[in-house]
Amino acid sequence: MKILALSTSTPRGSVAVLDESAPHAAVVYTDLKGHAERIFTAIDAVLRQAGLERTAIEGLACDIGPGSFTGVRVGVASAKGIALGLGVPVVPVVSLEAMAAAAFAEGAAGEGDAVLSAIDAKKGELFLAGFVRAGSALRTICPPHLRPNDPASFELACEGRRVVVVWDLPCAVWVARLGEARLAAGLGEDAAAIEPLYVREPDANRLPASAAGG
Repeated sequence: MKILALSTSTPRGSVAVLDESAPHAAVVYTDLKGHAERIFTAIDAVLRQAGLERTAIEGLACDIGPGSFTGVRVGVASAKGIALGLGVPVVPVVSLEAMAAAAFAEGAAGEGDAVLSAIDAKKGELFLAGFVRAGSALRTICPPHLRPNDPASFELACEGRRVVVVWDLPCAVWVARLGEARLAAGLGEDAAAIEPLYVREPDANRLPASAAGG
């Protein structure tokens, strides 16, 4: 199955194509404020690498956050538009989950470990989530949430396991790999159902009581 995956939730933007009949192709760039301008150029580049037309894509996987509010919105909106245009299913992948998948697959964490994925949420806070590996899949043991950016506060119900903290930013390659398994299991969703995972409410929505009341 030919899968296109997007990740724009952090300063590292990336696009990947995963095709079970060939190695993946990927394009990575760093530009937190330029995702809207760069994402479709990156998509065109990765399709050229893979030797595919856009119409060959059979499913999408999208990093839905948490991360940068603007970045997450760009990625989700782009994935929705492409999926609707092609008439293909899309699956959501949590940014922190993609980081954990990479840690297990690349040897940073081993069987029996718990991975704590962390992304800078600014304002002295972190987005955190904890995962363990259950066979070939990941199991969430601590859902995405906000914590103070203080290592002393990193407490996790880790079921007696060694905890590995990972800070590497999410990459579309791992979004694609997680998405591939879900699409193969028939877990693809209609594009309209995919929503960003912000964890923290956008500042623009935090109005004073006087303003909210008119």
